[in-house]
Amino acid sequence: MKPEEFNRILGYFVEESQEYLNTIYKGLSNLQNTIDDRDELEVMFRATFCLKGAAGMLGFTSMMKILSRLEDCLKLLRYPIIADEPLQLIFLNIYHALKRLILEIKTYEGLTAAKVADITFNIDAIFTVLNSHLFFLIDKSNYKTKVTNLDTCQTWGYEIPLKLILLDTKTFLCRTFADYFEGLPNIEIVNGTFEDLPFFDCIVTAASALPSANSIERAILRFFGEDVEKLLQKRIQEEYLGDQPIGTSLIVETNHPLHPFIAHTPTLRMQVSMAGNDHVYQGLWATLLAIRQHNRLYCNCLQKQITTVALPGLGTSPGSVPVDEVARQMSMAYQNFLFSLPPFQNSCQREFQSLLTIT
Repeated sequence: MKPEEFNRILGYFVEESQEYLNTIYKGLSNLQNTIDDRDELEVMFRATFCLKGAAGMLGFTSMMKILSRLEDCLKLLRYPIIADEPLQLIFLNIYHALKRLILEIKTYEGLTAAKVADITFNIDAIFTVLNSHLFFLIDKSNYKTKVTNLDTCQTWGYEIPLKLILLDTKTFLCRTFADYFEGLPNIEIVNGTFEDLPFFDCIVTAASALPSANSIERAILRFFGEDVEKLLQKRIQEEYLGDQPIGTSLIVETNHPLHPFIAHTPTLRMQVSMAGNDHVYQGLWATLLAIRQHNRLYCNCLQKQITTVALPGLGTSPGSVPVDEVARQMSMAYQNFLFSLPPFQNSCQREFQSLLTIT
């Protein structure tokens, strides 16, 4: 690319960046309103995302990394927190660093490495403080009691307030989920990935029973880190001698402050088709039982309870189970779980006796 063409592109970048910066500043200036208004938060998030992409394409690596870290912090604003003045000031410090970086592009020397180092010399410390303060505000908000949204007009019996978020990137599977889970309580369907979810206590990973066969999904590994995989493999070795059977679910702590658990639920042993068997049903049934047992163990500790579960389609990626069969087996397992709980059985018995009395 010729120098004059690159300079012209830089001019366009700076001009568009000003608009993105104005959007970010507007959202940060009225931070509590932005948190309360999901649409405004998404506008600020999109501006950050677009600015990050443009910076990456032009080779402004340091700016792109700052914007990527800012994105991660903005995602935490989806929690029902009360923004205080320190939170706003920390966010604005990052905004002003980004603004200085972009302004330097227009100077005669341009954005040199020395200028980047000078502007961003304490950016790591700022992000460390920001993340710590965000986690403090989230914990202070007692968000777990706010997101437990149980249906008040349902007749199902519960020992635990459990909500399932069925998610998948396949639109057709989400539509099939909607058909098979219609009328069942505490179900949310999301066409997307778990990284987009603001709330969940536990995510189910449907992997192989054998550690050598990719024991944890790559996306989950990237999100939680390699330490979780090492801990998971250690638990599998201790409890199952390295070969976790299909029809079992192992709940492992992630040490993540917002998403503290993974439910490792194998649905296959080898990379072969699972079509024609009930591994999907067994997987979800085992997961629900493991969560129930976990919550009974920590019945006196709200922070240890699992109330919101991110549940992708089981057996879809490596197992090649037809989409309709995946949704059918998962729905059967969930219904069986609901009907099997003692409070529901007692409710059914009372309703049946009342019908006999009427007749």
